[in-house]
Amino acid sequence: MSRKSVKFGSFLRNYIDDTDRFKRWLQLGMGFENFRRGHFPDRDRPRFVNTVNHLALEEVYLAIKGSSTVWVNLMAPSELLLSAGLNPVSAEGISGALSSMHLEDTAIAYSSQAGISDSLCTFHRASLGVSLRKLLPPPKLVMTTSILCDGNLPTFKRIDSEYDVPFILIDVPRGRKREAVGYVVSQLKAVIGTIEEITGNAFKMEELSVRLSYERELMENLDEIKVRAKDAYLPQHLYEHMNSLYVLHTLAGDRRIAASSRSIGERLEAIPKNAKKILWLHIPPYYDNELFNLFLPGSKNLVVSNELMWDWMYPVDPQRPLESLAEKLVYNPLCGSVVDRGDFCLDLARNFAVDGVIHFSHWGCRQSSGGVSYLKKVFEEENIPFLELTGDCVDHASQGAGQLRTRTEAFLEIMEKRK
Repeated sequence: MSRKSVKFGSFLRNYIDDTDRFKRWLQLGMGFENFRRGHFPDRDRPRFVNTVNHLALEEVYLAIKGSSTVWVNLMAPSELLLSAGLNPVSAEGISGALSSMHLEDTAIAYSSQAGISDSLCTFHRASLGVSLRKLLPPPKLVMTTSILCDGNLPTFKRIDSEYDVPFILIDVPRGRKREAVGYVVSQLKAVIGTIEEITGNAFKMEELSVRLSYERELMENLDEIKVRAKDAYLPQHLYEHMNSLYVLHTLAGDRRIAASSRSIGERLEAIPKNAKKILWLHIPPYYDNELFNLFLPGSKNLVVSNELMWDWMYPVDPQRPLESLAEKLVYNPLCGSVVDRGDFCLDLARNFAVDGVIHFSHWGCRQSSGGVSYLKKVFEEENIPFLELTGDCVDHASQGAGQLRTRTEAFLEIMEKRK
């Protein structure tokens, strides 16, 4: 995402055919940046944003080290893992880390050579390439859910077979129905059994309750952003929105992020006069600095919220840990229909009083892209301008950054005339 990341990636490319040296340099470089973010955060950034940026990198760094890591998808119940001393890492986040260094092409190419279809999402193709080339140490297990992406099962099952580790699929029925909760609870109990086998320790339900108390506190603190959204916002770069969506899904039960959220209200900034407020739907590209520069904090164009920063929020109950965790999965708005998603996104637009909506349709993500026409209709009926950008979030060579910038600038000009 930064020139520094790309420069480091250019250096690593010299060792792309020497896996051992590549891994050593990758661990060294990521370890240095992890130390810097943890001990010398940017002084001009809010504490919460610094913590998110640190944790987003740390979970990938721990995977590079092989520190009791579990590869998960975005919607996996990582609270169970944290409670057992395991470190979740988003497989999509691993792909994003490569993309930020412009190294994703090597992993994607390796997947293609292994016969992986080019129509598969590049998040999955890149993570598959990593596992096929063994660029990272074996995880303790691989865990995914059926929420959001139909490609999760074959992708994570293949990653599991490459590393020969236990595999867990949590089937969450679509429809957000109460009768599905018990079914999911039974699967969470089976997950706990697998975790006990892997760690050799009895699972402590009281530790899960503690993790859920952190998560509940985090959610309640973040609500302050919504309460003050009409005249204040959390200043984040577009890539920091990406970091937040990963961390808030995989590490919501982490004590550090809950603690950093306690002061979030103190670092909200006033929205500049005549600034245009944007709601971002789906995921921004990792590599596009030209697009990032259109939405700098404090500028006249602000991304004040993104869809995937809020979908995970559910008032989990530490007194009912397994049942409330199952409810969180079942009632996720992305576990419903496109109508549920539309209602959820429209509520966000109203909460943040946005002037426009941008949906980035990631190539290969059929579920998200397939709902765009309905979402556009929903927002047009509310007289909220809507732009669909089409491209790839991971493959930096897939489309010129200039094309995305030109379309976005034209959209922003239209919004300017409406204000």
